[in-house]
Order: sequence, then C-alpha cells, then structure tokens
Amino acid sequence: MGNYKSRPPSSCSDEFKKKISEGYSLARSRLNDDVKQRSASWTPLQNAAFDGRAEIFSSLLDDVEARAPHDLSLLHLIAAGHGAEQAEKLGVLFGACGTDEAKRRALLSHTTTHGFSALQLAIHKADVSVVSALLESGADPAFVGGPPALPALHIAAMAGSSPITRLLLRSGATVLATDSCQFTALHCAAYFGHESVMRELLAHGADPNMRGAVSDRPLHLAASKGAKAPVEALLEAGADPALTDDEANSALHFAAKAGHTAVIQLLLQRSPAPAKLLSMRNMYGDAALHVSCYAGRQEASKALVAAGSAQFIAAENVFSETPLHAACTSGRSIELVAYLLRQPGVDPNCQGSDGHTPLHSACYHGHVAVVQFLLENGADQSLTARAEQRTATTVGGLAFAARAESIPSGSSLTPSSTNGATPGEEQLQTPVLWAYEKGHDRIVALLKHYANKQGNNDVCSEYSSGDSSYTPLPSPLGRLRSMTKEKADILQLRAALNANFHVNLSDIEFQEAIGSGSFGKVYRGTFKGRPVAIKRYRATAFGSKSEVDMLCREVSILCRVQHPNVLAFVGAALDDPSSFAIITEFVESGSLFSLLHEQKRVLECAFRLRIAMDVAQGMRYLHDGATKPVIHRDLNSHNILIHSTGRAVVADFGESRFAGAPEESNNMTKQPGNLRWMAPEVFSCAGRYDRRADVFSYALCVWELHSAELPFAHLKPAAAAAEMAYKRARPPLPNEASLQFPDHVIRLLNTAWSHEPDSRPDFSQIVTLLAPFVDRDDAMDTSSSSATLTRDARGGVTGGGGGGAVSQLKTKWEQAPPTLPLPERDALGRSTGIGALHGWISTGTVEELRARLDKNGYIVQQF
Repeated sequence: MGNYKSRPPSSCSDEFKKKISEGYSLARSRLNDDVKQRSASWTPLQNAAFDGRAEIFSSLLDDVEARAPHDLSLLHLIAAGHGAEQAEKLGVLFGACGTDEAKRRALLSHTTTHGFSALQLAIHKADVSVVSALLESGADPAFVGGPPALPALHIAAMAGSSPITRLLLRSGATVLATDSCQFTALHCAAYFGHESVMRELLAHGADPNMRGAVSDRPLHLAASKGAKAPVEALLEAGADPALTDDEANSALHFAAKAGHTAVIQLLLQRSPAPAKLLSMRNMYGDAALHVSCYAGRQEASKALVAAGSAQFIAAENVFSETPLHAACTSGRSIELVAYLLRQPGVDPNCQGSDGHTPLHSACYHGHVAVVQFLLENGADQSLTARAEQRTATTVGGLAFAARAESIPSGSSLTPSSTNGATPGEEQLQTPVLWAYEKGHDRIVALLKHYANKQGNNDVCSEYSSGDSSYTPLPSPLGRLRSMTKEKADILQLRAALNANFHVNLSDIEFQEAIGSGSFGKVYRGTFKGRPVAIKRYRATAFGSKSEVDMLCREVSILCRVQHPNVLAFVGAALDDPSSFAIITEFVESGSLFSLLHEQKRVLECAFRLRIAMDVAQGMRYLHDGATKPVIHRDLNSHNILIHSTGRAVVADFGESRFAGAPEESNNMTKQPGNLRWMAPEVFSCAGRYDRRADVFSYALCVWELHSAELPFAHLKPAAAAAEMAYKRARPPLPNEASLQFPDHVIRLLNTAWSHEPDSRPDFSQIVTLLAPFVDRDDAMDTSSSSATLTRDARGGVTGGGGGGAVSQLKTKWEQAPPTLPLPERDALGRSTGIGALHGWISTGTVEELRARLDKNGYIVQQF
C-alpha cells in the first residue's frame, strides 16, 4: 500500500490530457491568427484577394508571388477570405501562372509563418468549394503543417466538417496518419465530439481501437467528453470498452471521472462483461467508483452503485482509501458523502490499511464543511493513522503527534511538554495532526470544539458552558502563509489608498485610552485640531483571525463610504507594522452598549426611535447607496456609537465585506461577528448568506434599545445564538403595544428577525416604516419638553432640548426617588410586573436590588 500523503493531486494521464488540450488550443489560435483580416496593412491587391470581387482581383493582379505580413501569399489570402467568388479567384491566380508549373507548386506548398498551407487554412474556414478547387489544382491532402504538426485531415476533424473529410479521404489522405500526440484523425474527432466526422472516418477504415501516445483510445476521449452519440458510433464500429491506457484506465473510468451518467450506462449496456468492467482497477487501485468519488460526481456514483459497484463500496486502493475516503479527499460534494454513508456496510469510522479514516482525509485537504458533517454523523477523531516519526504534542487539551520534519526549526508548537520517540518507531496520528501539518487552523479549532462537547442531546447545550469563542494555535505552515499574505495585502492597500488618507502617528496628539480589544487599544487624540479616535493595532504572534486582514478590510471600506450615520474616516497609519492604526472621528458619548448596560442611561421613546432610524439610514446607505455595497456582518450595540447631539453612527468594519465581490464569495459562508447578535443562517453555517443577516442583527439591537436588556442575557453568547438558530427562540415581546414597545416597533421586530432571510424587510423598507413615527415623536418632544430633565406624570423621566441629547440623560438609580412603591406581587410575594415578562422576578426594595448588582449592572438572582 502506498503512503496516502504521497498521492499525486493529478495523474500522469491528467497531465498528458492537459498538454493535448494546450496543443490543440495553440494550433487553433495560430490558424485563427493566419485567417484574420488585416486590411490596413494590406495592398489593394491583397484586400481584393481576401474579400473582393474576382473581376477587381484580376485587374489588380500583377505579381502572383506577392506576400502579405505573416508571409501570407495571395493563395493563402484567397483560402482565408470570405468573399462569394473565392473559387473563381483561385482560377484567376493559377491562370496567371500560365505554363510555369514550378510557380504553381510553389504557391500550393508555401506556408505561413505558423507553418500552414493554403489548403489547411481553407479547411479551417470550412470552405468546401475552395478546398475542392485546391485539391483539383494539385494541393497535397496529406500535408502536415504546424507546429504543432497537424495533418490536413486532423484540421478537418477539428473543424467538424464531414464533407471536407470525405473530399480529403477521396483525394488520398491517410486515415491512419497521426499528429504529434500520436492521435489519428478519429482521435481528434472524438476529442472534439464531431460524430458525423467520426462516422465518415470509420466508413473509410479508421481503427476504433487505435492507440495514442499513452495508449489512449478514441473511446476514452469520447467517454470523457460525455456526448452519447460519438460513444455509440465507436461501440457500433467495434470499439472495446475494456481496453485501457498506460495507467490502466478504461473508458468507464474516464466517464466516471467526468460524471457522464448516460455514457456510464451505455458502456455497461454494450459491454459483454459489465461486472468485469466495474471491477477493473487502474494503476492506483481505483475502480470506476473510486474515480467518480474523487471527482465528487454524485449522480455518476449512484449509477455505478446501482449497476453493481456496491460490492466495491468498501474496497481500498493503493492509498488505503475506500470510495468514502475518496469523496472526503475531494470535498466537492457533501451530498455524495451523505449518500455513501447511507449505503449498507459503510462506516464513517472505517480505517484503511494505514489506519486513516475519512475524517483524516477531509482534515488533510482542508475541507471544513466535510469535517463538520463527518463529526456530526459519528466520526471518531480519536482514531489514529500510522506514520514513521512523531513528536507527541498537546494543543488545548487535544493530544496528537506531529511529524518532526513538518515543523520548522525553532518553531514552538505549544507551551506544553513535547516527548520524542525513538527513530523508526511506529507513530499514531489523529486527524487533528493532519490538519495541523497542512496549516488548516480552522479545522484544528473545529476538532477542538467537538472534542470538548458535552454528551447532551440538546443541540444548544454544547454552547452553554465554556468560552463562547476559541483561538486555535496557528500551525507553522498556516502562520507562514498568513504572514506572506498579510505583507502583500498591506503593500496593495498602501498603493490603493488616497494620499490624503495617509497619516503619520507623530502628527497626532495622543490623550487617554478609551477602549481595548484583541486587536490593541483605542485612544482619544487630536489631529490637525480635530478630536479623533485612534484604533491602534498591535503585532500579535497568535490568533485565529488575522488582525492585519481586519485592518485592511476596515480601511478599504471606510475610505469608500461617507454618510452622516456611518463613522467618518480620517486616515490610516500603514508605514510601520508596529504602529498600524485607523483614525476616525471621535464620538463623544461612546457606544449604545455602554449607555444601556454600563452607564444605565434611560432613553425616552423619541430618542430610542431616533437612534433606530439613524442606524437604519446608515445601513441603508451601506447596502444600497455606497459606491461598492457593504455587508456589515457584525452589527450590534457595541458598534453603534452616539454623538453628544444624539446622532447615531454605525462603526467597526473589521468583519465587513463588499457585497457581490467574487473574491468574497468563500467568506460569505463563515461565522463573523458577535454571537449574541448573529443571524441564524450565519451561526448554523447553512450556506451562503447576504445582507439580510444585517437586518436580523439590527432587529436585536432595536429590541435591546427598547428593553434596555441584552438579548438572552441569562445565556452565554454562543448559547443565545444556538437558541435563535436551532430553537427559533426570540427575545420576549409584550402581547399588546406599550410605551416601551409601540405597535410599529413590534411589527418591525416580528418581520426583521424572521427565521427566513427572504421574509425580512430591507433597510429601505425599515426607514419607510419608522419615518412617520420618528417625525411625530420628535414634534411632540419639541413642543412639550423643557430644557432640563423633568419627571412626568407617570414617574418616568423625559429629556429636554427637543431631541433628548445624551449628555442630558441620567442613570436609573439617580432618577429614582428616595422611596418607590413596591411592584404588585402575587400570593407568594413575587413580582407580576414587566420584569416577569423578560424572564426574571424582582424581590425586595430598591436598596436590596442595588446591593445585588454585579459588575455589569445586572441583578444577581438569589435562590
């Protein structure tokens, strides 16, 4: 058995077919170049030869040996032209040669700079009348032009012209002549799928089983192309489906690899021994079923299993791989993996002769979705494969072995201990090593996540304990790839960024730090007399996300957007990796999260609606108004900032992506952003998502704004996301409209956080919905509010100044009177007020409640 890791990504046959394709493409390109019209550089005589009338050509003809660029003779121009009288012009030209037979032969044998004769150009143009006239005038039907060396008959096969093929064969063309690939014209016609030419060649004695340079047969080529009619023509002429090429691939292998179900069925129907055909193995030990699985061809695999390949469902090739292993190595079709797992006798933990499982194969090739599918369907990541040398290692509690030669000198895998082994000792490797060795750090993290799962059938319980996020140790190869890409990204960003946005940190006056995160710290400062915020990145050696990548993303987006409700970009410092920074406008009052949950500010209804409208307008601009539309992907109360005037802006674009960009397509299946505000389709990784994910996050922000609570505050972030994604739970809403939740807000939330993305409104619709209520509420505040905060008749607090500026807000405890009436209670002394609606029960006086506040301002339950 061969070493699985030494399996070539493509076979010798694949590489040869690639060279053949390149050779034929080159030949066609050169022929097209020779027949291209170049009127500007031609003389009137040459233009007349190409597409003029015969009478004009005759009157201008003074030199039969005239040459155009590319060494095109008049005969070439006539053969390549598209006039209605090309055959007549041939008679005029040959008539001008008179009795000089040498001049006539020179015209017929002369070739262009690419090596093609006039006859070959006429064949390529598929002009039957000109080809016939040239053959009657003595053109050689067996002439070989090029390079690449192509007989005239092959060019007719490429062009798909059966009348010209017939003319050439009747004029003496050799049906068994070969080109530089040792292909006959029949091979060529089969490669290009021209059935009529194939039948013409077969009628004139072409051998349907003729060997090419690597013993490839016309039937192999036709089967790989998938057209049923050419395959039928060859089988009717006696082509043997059991013949193989030098790698022992049969026609069935080629059809299976290309996924042509109809051809597979036809080959098996016409074969005298279909069971033998199904059992044939190539030099790698692959039956046709292996080949179709490596190519990710689900329908072809189904056809093979139905035809009798089920007996080979557990058969291994020389790389110790069953068809299930092959499908996981390919990673092209999760549906194929699922189909194979449903077959009798197929085990997700089947081990090849070297011990590796389908999970090993998927991990080694970096197929995240396949790895997750296998883990969810019973794959055991503790099963081991064998290797020759190991270094025992532990990553985050996951033990695995690492091949010493795969780890660069001086690289430290983990802080944990490393134990060597004696040379030649048989090594055992779990799937996590194979992922680590290839630099697939996302898979390492995924395996760690599943290894730490509790044995609980509740789909949400896995998120209810432990950290809500995890950071895998980058592998040496993954770290090297990341560093190389980051340098290229920064250089590209520097060149693309407008000079006005390039900022030197020495020009900024730094003040106090106002925030921090995994990326570094945020400072307040002054730049050119303007207050600014400086988001300064620090160099990090480890991390599951690239801080440099997030920096590049954020700068590339911020420099393209400008809107009153989007954080204003001032510039970026990109010269020194130790001082990378983004400079934006300074927003005085901080984030909505801080106002609601840390400062405990009370926001009056009009101000809440104003914030909701500002955010909706900012998001509408990002989705529909920006030069390049943007999907935020991390909209939450941390990233909504409030100016002292009350104007809200959307901030933090490190996770954002340009909508519709081809290079971003792979990123729109991943989990970005904060789990607590994450849309179900994003959290569940159910496939590609779009801008509607932002609408869901916006709905949770609006609920948070009106309730002054975190969504599912009693759960960890990942558990909250799981509740919404898998149980379709949503934060509570009252049964009837109230001052806290007006009717239009309830209607907005019920649609905006719909589980189905297509049922959610876009931000243009949201703005339209909110506009009349925001205007009416603002007008009410302007007429009834005084310049200071005052208590209303209901004991609440209202903000003055016509808009409720943030600076005028006071904390809940500051606004509370010395004594408050206790809320209504039931017979057991429990509260029956709004607290019960949101899943908590308040007991005791205000002073008691204040004493039970935790560091984040939440009341600690006492039982």
